Amino acid sequence: MAKNKLARSVSIVGAGYTPLGDVRKTPEIQDFTERELLSLACIEAMENGGIKAKDIDAYNVGVSGPNYDAKFKSAAPFFAEWIGMRNKPAFFHDEGCASSAFGMHMAVMAVASGQYDCVMATAVNINTCVPRPGYPPHIREDLDNDTMWENVYSGVDAAYEKPTYGGVGPVEAILVKYAIDYGLSFDQIDECFVNYIIGKRKEALLNPKALMVKLPYEEEAKMCGFDNVNEYLLSNKFNPPLGSFVRARFLGQGVDAASAVIVCSTDMAKKYSKKPIEVAGISTVTVRDKVFCELPLVADKIMFDEAYAMAGVTDPSNEVEYMGIHDCPATMVIPVSEAAGYIKPGEAWRFMRDGSMNFDREKPISTSGGRTQSGHPRAPAFLVEVTEAVNQMRGENGARQMSKPPKCSAVWGGGSGFSMGTCVLKTL
Repeated sequence: MAKNKLARSVSIVGAGYTPLGDVRKTPEIQDFTERELLSLACIEAMENGGIKAKDIDAYNVGVSGPNYDAKFKSAAPFFAEWIGMRNKPAFFHDEGCASSAFGMHMAVMAVASGQYDCVMATAVNINTCVPRPGYPPHIREDLDNDTMWENVYSGVDAAYEKPTYGGVGPVEAILVKYAIDYGLSFDQIDECFVNYIIGKRKEALLNPKALMVKLPYEEEAKMCGFDNVNEYLLSNKFNPPLGSFVRARFLGQGVDAASAVIVCSTDMAKKYSKKPIEVAGISTVTVRDKVFCELPLVADKIMFDEAYAMAGVTDPSNEVEYMGIHDCPATMVIPVSEAAGYIKPGEAWRFMRDGSMNFDREKPISTSGGRTQSGHPRAPAFLVEVTEAVNQMRGENGARQMSKPPKCSAVWGGGSGFSMGTCVLKTL
């Protein structure tokens, strides 16, 4: 575990992500390949950061399952011409859904070391279809369900684990432990997750980039013959259980997207942006730990302790005012928010149940709509939530803006492997 602060302060000057949709039918991104998607995210990050490609020294590209889903490898050079980064150093990597967390960590370390002054972390995934082998990448074909899940579970070590162990198994174990520790029934756990996704759906409908959601759950329930939205979301037909606690709608719907964040040394940041956001702490971990019946997870504890120590955060429950959590499945919100100290042990389920994690309440989490409702793009996910945190902190989050822009935020992301990352952001 690293124990030192960054060698020099690093700040975000620009952040952005594309519309979250389907490249086969969403007009804003129709017929886009990974190259166009990544370019769109990078352009947005550059524009809101007041910076040009010539000012960026290096970049990295994260893609989850590139060989399966994008049919390429060693692909960082594929994007150089598209984003104005010809002849600049680039890194290509895959840490599953946590890819952009690791990409941001690499970017921050590169700037903090002094080797570069400005680095861009990016990520892209198209999850709804795949390129046809041997054809130009805009010619695509459907990805059947069996192949999709085979691809997903390639992130699970088959030498030691069951094919589906990387899905709901670990989360189920954590929640069984949580329910036992705090005396919660199955019905209470179900209720808190249902109310959580109802609130996140409302936020996704306020997010102009969340293009895969159309109706509030209340209206959707009526269309399916239910007067009560909770009954609709607890019906095995419309929200089938995948385990004891995880239901289908608690997972994230796959979408196509890209995201980008540009970091530079803080002493240079105001040259580009009027509202730079300092990356006060950052940490990533990889774990092969088989013990999931523990709270908090050791890996999370190590990671948050490191990031908070770097950021000088000693009382996260009071100091951290906003949190972004990779909520695929939504059941991760309970153990992560408590491991982070954002919510005190044993209280997260009540905040979920009571709608207190919405943007206009006391403990807002993932106000983009999160992965369950705005969509899950896999590798770009972490930087989508970093962008949401940056916009909240700048007071520029539109209809989802918190009444008091947070001065300190934390973002957590997880991916197959298991890989996890977090960052602590502060206003300057």
